[in-house]
Amino acid sequence: MKGREIHWVTFDCYGTLIDWNAAVRQFLSNLFIKKGVEGVNVDKARDLWEEIQFELIQGPYRPYRQILPISLQKTFCLLGLPYNDEDGLAFVESLKSWSAFDDVKPSLMKIRGIVPIAIISNIDRDLLHQSVLQMDVTFDDLITAEDAGCYKPNEEIFRFAIQRLDTPADQILHVAFGYRYDLGPARKVGMRTCWLNRGAERLPEGFLADFTAGRLDEVVRIVEALAGR
Repeated sequence: MKGREIHWVTFDCYGTLIDWNAAVRQFLSNLFIKKGVEGVNVDKARDLWEEIQFELIQGPYRPYRQILPISLQKTFCLLGLPYNDEDGLAFVESLKSWSAFDDVKPSLMKIRGIVPIAIISNIDRDLLHQSVLQMDVTFDDLITAEDAGCYKPNEEIFRFAIQRLDTPADQILHVAFGYRYDLGPARKVGMRTCWLNRGAERLPEGFLADFTAGRLDEVVRIVEALAGR
């Protein structure tokens, strides 16, 4: 690994650094209780919501603070549940308090002591700023869908990041949990990839990663090796 040194480590944010699965599930659970909804499986509702938002972000660009309410409304419609505009606004507002995984701060501080770190995220700049506050970590750059005018898995956001970081693609290690959002397009543009597989899943056929880690402290060791530490 020492033969190909890295000069940046970039991270996906939601699902990789911020526990978006638990956060969305908790939001839906609380909303169902508030509305008196019974008999709806929260996990299935969350999965349905993600599929809908994934489809939306592959269409014409619009801010993520619009994607969230639209995707929630479509989810509720398919589930036959009552929806109002306040639900969508509450969804956006909830994002500001979504918590980071417990290994984020110590691991990122160690990695930043070796190479600069950045985020490449499907989000608006102001919303990402709130999540960075939750992590209490200083990043050397923050790159958003709002900056690039498109969402992952569009390869253009990764090309935009490479240009902004002013670094050859193969000297950037991109760390992400989302194989269909991140691993495929990052590899296609020449970045090196690390799949953060917190759930000990099997990587689906057709997806590849240069490295795999179960936690961020394992990513620290990968970065140390790549940097010749």
